[in-house]
Amino acid sequence: MPKFVLLLRDSGTYPTVSAEEIQAIIQRYHDWSEKVKTLAGNKLKDREGRVMKRGSVTDGPYVESKEVMGGFQVIEARDYDEAVRKCNDHPHLQFGSIELRQIDEM
Repeated sequence: MPKFVLLLRDSGTYPTVSAEEIQAIIQRYHDWSEKVKTLAGNKLKDREGRVMKRGSVTDGPYVESKEVMGGFQVIEARDYDEAVRKCNDHPHLQFGSIELRQIDEM
């Protein structure tokens, strides 16, 4: 079955939330991942990374960008339509956008 990567994008900034609210949000992501049987995924560290271009490496991505990659997940689906249906109730949609890309098995 084809695999799709979900690129989870958001603003990189969050209003102040309590520890209990953070745990509830993490639980929602965990529950969704269990429901659709994600194959892989993780949150990326906030406010750090490197951007590589031919001949240069810079710090980044920068939060000043409209959206930054906050994490990724990998799911299986028959096609894009099924992948979209599986993601309709993804908890990340409360915070940002999800880019779906089919993995090209080489």
